[in-house]
Amino acid sequence: MKKHALKNFDLDKFLTSPLVLWAISITIAVGMWLYVTGIEEREYINRKFSVQLEYRGLDSQAILRGKLSEVDIEIRATEEVMTRLDYDSVRAYVDARNLLPGKRYTVNINVEYPDNIMLISCFPSQTTLDIVRQVTRLMTVETVLPQDIPEGYYIEGVEIIPKEVGIKGAEDDLAKIGSVRVTPTIEELQDGTDNLLPLKFDQSEPFEGIVTKELEQVRFRGSLARGLPRKRVPVNARLAGRLDPDYEVKSITTDPSDVQIEGKSEDLAKVETVDTEVIEISMMNTDSVMIAPLRQPEVEGVTLTGASSARVSIQLSEVRAEKMISHIPVELRGTARPHEWSCAPSSVTVTVEGRPSMIENFDAEKAGLKAFADMTNIFMTPVTLPVRTEVASGDFRVVRTEPQNITVSSAQ
Repeated sequence: MKKHALKNFDLDKFLTSPLVLWAISITIAVGMWLYVTGIEEREYINRKFSVQLEYRGLDSQAILRGKLSEVDIEIRATEEVMTRLDYDSVRAYVDARNLLPGKRYTVNINVEYPDNIMLISCFPSQTTLDIVRQVTRLMTVETVLPQDIPEGYYIEGVEIIPKEVGIKGAEDDLAKIGSVRVTPTIEELQDGTDNLLPLKFDQSEPFEGIVTKELEQVRFRGSLARGLPRKRVPVNARLAGRLDPDYEVKSITTDPSDVQIEGKSEDLAKVETVDTEVIEISMMNTDSVMIAPLRQPEVEGVTLTGASSARVSIQLSEVRAEKMISHIPVELRGTARPHEWSCAPSSVTVTVEGRPSMIENFDAEKAGLKAFADMTNIFMTPVTLPVRTEVASGDFRVVRTEPQNITVSSAQ
């Protein structure tokens, strides 16, 4: 009996009956209401804060002038997420790849943030990049001495360690720097011990960007000494006479390269060098080393102290001169019957190099100067061949041939 009842049960009619459909609708509505109620119970909050703006991909030799350092970010998340949020995970950056120095760009500001929060805003959303080339310049540290040095005293033993420092910044900013200097005071000089002194710029205009020093301080050593002021000036080798015409002076060095003089400050300022006695170089044709006496400065009241002579080394280099020789006939070599061929042009102009004393009287025939074209394995004409040259004398060298090529044809 039960089996018969189940067999007569129509499942489709049951599922589509008004009562069942009503029950399903009520169930769905209640589920939606519970879901929406659950969402509303979770409280969302907004939060504003500032983050450092990163510049990614910027060329290592470039710097940004007047760059934006921070942006304002607003995010939204549930209170639970916001409580546990690591704010370092929210990052703002600019992509500076492939941006060239010397130009200005307007670029978007990008924001990275976790998936469980929403980005509401980033202000500003764009920034302008003024990219300039960064250079490093090595500059000598100068000393600016105080003006109130007591009468009868001078400064001796001045030493700066290091003597040079690197300065880094934009090219146009570094061009504004006249010098890098230290300014010791009288008190620091009277102390007579080493002092760490700050480096200062002597600049023509304010910098537009950031200029940094390799060091902020250098070690300064110097002290006040009683007596006449002293200073060191370079030694100048005085030469007289005319060299052998085939040579010229390549370099002159002196040992010592500078010497010390003393006198009143206003007199010392008038002396820029100390001269050697005259060194005769007439007809000199080899490198020479000699000892030359030093002359006392010509400014009255200024005297030379210490060294009385200098070792002078003179290096020479050979002078080369050129001479142009026209109408040098072109020979045809590499053929058994040169008379069967003709060339155009039939002569060339050759420029020869040698010592001035010899080039002036250069004779092409005596020197064995020849111009020729190689006809080896040439069977068809016309053909263009390079002009070659030779000179028998080893004291001369061919530097140019005009024209460089000739056209060879069968003689008619």
